[in-house]
Amino acid sequence: MRHALMSRNRGRAAASPTGFTLFELIVVVCIVSVMAAFLYNRLQVYQEGAEKAAMQQTAAAIKSALQLRVAAYLIAGRDNQIETLRLENPVSWLQEKPQNYAGEFHADAYARIRPGSWYFDLASREFIYVVELGDNFRPGPDARKWVRYKVKIEYDEMPQRDGPPRKVLSAVGFAPDRPYVWF
Repeated sequence: MRHALMSRNRGRAAASPTGFTLFELIVVVCIVSVMAAFLYNRLQVYQEGAEKAAMQQTAAAIKSALQLRVAAYLIAGRDNQIETLRLENPVSWLQEKPQNYAGEFHADAYARIRPGSWYFDLASREFIYVVELGDNFRPGPDARKWVRYKVKIEYDEMPQRDGPPRKVLSAVGFAPDRPYVWF
């Protein structure tokens, strides 16, 4: 009897699985690989979105600084100096330079600037951001992954009873020189 009981237990032990089969292991590895690839792709999209948000935040800070500068000129009665803001480097209006600001350049510096950085082009008077993670960025006709900002100042003409029409400031902005598509 004891011999029969032992042989029955041995049969059960041999029939019950003790671990993964090779096929099951391959299936698990494939599933984990697909999930890792999907998560890696999502992570890249989120990083690119964060880069775009950081670029827009810097542009918004410069736009606010520009508006404060214009208000100061208007309060001080220096309306005639507002036009000179088109020529200035917008970084000079900020209390702190952006960490990714590369500086001022006299010529096209796109190829020399590290992606993910800003620079001011002294020739075109543009504040330029060079895109680093641009998988979802559609470049313009020049095929460059960059966004070029400019100071925009607009005037309306107000008719005068005596004399020529007077120019009155109607809008001040800091916006991309050309539209761009990012996402």
